[in-house]
Amino acid sequence: MLQINTGKLYERGVGRKNQLTGVLYANVRLPYEREIVTAAGTLRSAGSNSGDIALVYEIEERIEKADPEPGVLVSHTVRPFLDDFAVVASFGLGGVFSRDQETVRGLTGGRPGFSSYESPDGFIAGFFDRSINISDEQADEFVAFVNELLALERQNYLGAMRAMRNFVAGLHRIPDDLALAYTLIVSSVESLAQDFDGFSPAWSDLDDRKRNTVDGALVDLSTSQADSVRAAILKSEHVALARRYRAFVKSHVNAYYFRHPAAGSHPVARYELDAALRQAYGVRSAYIHQLRSLPSPIALSHEHRETTTVERRPALTFQGLFRLTRHVIKSFVAKSPKIQKETYDYTLEQAGVVSVPMAPRYWVWRPLVNPAEARRRLEGMLSLTAAVLHRDPGAQLVDLRPMLADVERLLPQAAAVHRPALLLLHILYNLMVPPDLRTPGFDNFLSNHEAEATRPSIEAVIVSTVLNAHEEWTLEEHQVVLERYFTERTRPKGLHAPRLLEAAACLALAEKYRVAGDGSTTKLLVERAVEAHPAHVGLREFEAAYDGISVVDWQGILLPASPEAE
Repeated sequence: MLQINTGKLYERGVGRKNQLTGVLYANVRLPYEREIVTAAGTLRSAGSNSGDIALVYEIEERIEKADPEPGVLVSHTVRPFLDDFAVVASFGLGGVFSRDQETVRGLTGGRPGFSSYESPDGFIAGFFDRSINISDEQADEFVAFVNELLALERQNYLGAMRAMRNFVAGLHRIPDDLALAYTLIVSSVESLAQDFDGFSPAWSDLDDRKRNTVDGALVDLSTSQADSVRAAILKSEHVALARRYRAFVKSHVNAYYFRHPAAGSHPVARYELDAALRQAYGVRSAYIHQLRSLPSPIALSHEHRETTTVERRPALTFQGLFRLTRHVIKSFVAKSPKIQKETYDYTLEQAGVVSVPMAPRYWVWRPLVNPAEARRRLEGMLSLTAAVLHRDPGAQLVDLRPMLADVERLLPQAAAVHRPALLLLHILYNLMVPPDLRTPGFDNFLSNHEAEATRPSIEAVIVSTVLNAHEEWTLEEHQVVLERYFTERTRPKGLHAPRLLEAAACLALAEKYRVAGDGSTTKLLVERAVEAHPAHVGLREFEAAYDGISVVDWQGILLPASPEAE
């Protein structure tokens, strides 16, 4: 929110301004009789006593001019600005900032947490002290840092904020879990390395065992064919993450870092840096994958020394990792491109804005221009169908006839992979509505395409269940296509039918197995139906009482009784 508020992303200029005030709590004491005025807001002391930890935060909120349309954004309120500024101030000024005073008091009270006999201030010098007095020079440096941060190109700014937020979160976790804290701090720079290092993997970067296995399998292919396979593999592989992390850190460590250590801190030497980074990334991986604790030498405070050794190899202590990570993130901000004005859609990045899919009734009827969209439209139609069958309040179908004219136009040139969705979308709608609401010439359409539409497919296994139109399928065909549906269901481009209809498809196949005399498979498919739609009480009750012999009527089990039956 802080960068959005500068107005650099606004195409229409600033249309509304609000003066916002909030309170941050911190162990940082501002210079005497000085307020810190930054491009992201102003900090003022709220009191002069040693116990006063409140700081007044003020910002002029700027909202972009809106096009004439219903609704208007009055204000985001001060909270999102407080949260973002707390991260920037904590990182930039080297102290604890929070909207919650108990968070500040807990971290700076000098008390050990669950993770160690040491209090947090034993691991990192200054940051967790009860009171930190900053100088005018430090305040000026912070102001300059904020200006640089807000001037970044949007993607770089977002990357820097993610890194700083993760860095601060890691510091806050020191009392609770040392290994998690160390992992989060390492990951803060790793996130920058993966997004901004411009790394292009080479085949030699792949793990030796995997690379050698693939090379052996490609030995009979031509060089160009083998290279194409290797290139395809590299596109989906997370290659050399540890190497990228080390390379990124070293590229952002300048001469200044080695010439301005804290007195007596025993900083890492240049020749030790690569080995120490290997250890740091190894700690991160061991925690993420195996929940391993920190090696004992790293879990000690070392009186704020920056390095230790683990198995005779150099390693960074919390103090060393803190200073190095902070230096690298600052270096990233300093090196990244700056821009005064940028065209960028920030809408979904505003505080309180979330993106959710629209209900199908708002889009399923829109003109269809690409056959590849047919499966998504079929999903929408299935969602409306399930709601109508289940008698959900307000459920009704929408008029798809104009869009189905597009289906008829696109069908002759459509690729084979898209034809089932096109056909079944057309047929399902027309068989769900009264005859007088069907598309013109539907009887001819059905006569011409019914055989193709009812062939086993992942679309047909759901639609044919609704329409009871899969009687011609063999048990094996039906079983195979149902398995294929659930396999592809978990993929982004798979068909996502409502759970009600997925359970119905399982029960429809269960009934076919019952008729064939296979009671054990029938019961297994009833169980699968329950696990596909575990929220359905009636389905669970049917499973509990099922004897493997009684008729499996998916409509009677899943759908509410009709008014006539009542």
